[in-house]
Amino acid sequence: MIRYFFTLFFSLSFLGFTGCNNNPLRVDISGIEADITINRFDLALYNIQMDSLMSEVQKLENEFGKFFDLYNQKIISIGSPSDEGYEEYLTAFLTDFTILETYKETNTLFKDLRWLEKELEEVLQYYKYYFPDQDVPEFYSYISGFNQSVVVTEDFIGIGLDKYLGEKHAMYEALQIPKYLRYKMQKGKIVSDCAYALGTREIIYNDSIDNLLSHMIHEGKLMYFTDAMLPDVPDSVKIGYTTEHIKWCNKYEKDMWTYMIEKKHLFSTDLMVVKRYIDESPFTKSFSAESPGRTGIWIGWQIVRNYMKNNPDVSLQDLIENSNYQEILNKSKYNP
Repeated sequence: MIRYFFTLFFSLSFLGFTGCNNNPLRVDISGIEADITINRFDLALYNIQMDSLMSEVQKLENEFGKFFDLYNQKIISIGSPSDEGYEEYLTAFLTDFTILETYKETNTLFKDLRWLEKELEEVLQYYKYYFPDQDVPEFYSYISGFNQSVVVTEDFIGIGLDKYLGEKHAMYEALQIPKYLRYKMQKGKIVSDCAYALGTREIIYNDSIDNLLSHMIHEGKLMYFTDAMLPDVPDSVKIGYTTEHIKWCNKYEKDMWTYMIEKKHLFSTDLMVVKRYIDESPFTKSFSAESPGRTGIWIGWQIVRNYMKNNPDVSLQDLIENSNYQEILNKSKYNP
């Protein structure tokens, strides 16, 4: 199964750090090896010889295999090399002035990815601690043409470097990407996005009761998984909020919960109600303009954290396997 999502970021200097010395997720990973290399598909693609394009494409197919197929089919959506018109579409993509200039800037900013490999290795150490029998994915970097930030399959995780060029990048402004998304499009978000992506390999949504609570708890499980992979990273980084947004959520947590219950939104199956609390937005329409978007995810995260705190015998694997969202709520004893 292929999963891909749009995730976008912000400067770490504006982020508040959470965490305490007795964090139960801060486990000993010192003896776990998790060496990785990010396969630079972006460099390989843009270094091909255009005068022998299709023979170069064959070399890319041989070298990058399934990832090359995914890139063509799902990321830049130009079809397979065997399709009619493929050569023309790929030529247009590789010679597009905007994308080409963005690639050059991307290659300058991300010329050396050893820092990213080191940070991802720590994520994978935690992953192997909790899932010692699971294969770790391979990593690829690519130019997405401003499409997916991260793609994930059972075999690999791909990182769209052109989605992490910085909040004030001129191209993001030219594309009129909203500020509430654009401020998050910085390289500091890559690692947490990859950790979340790992979670989507493990945590499958149970849609047997497709209501707001189900989505909240499911996303809360993914956020808790991200906690486990990044126990020393601020909440603001993991969820993509400013410190002001985190403070707002902490201050009005009880009010948000009360409102959702009183309006009977929690068990609503209305897609528009679900989207109001879960989807990216400048703020949550049920609350004030100072609120962040996706407050349903933030509350779901707190519910799952309470569930794990109040049920210390439940392991991360147990949490992942439990798709009874109502049970998780009940046993969380969540009462902000």
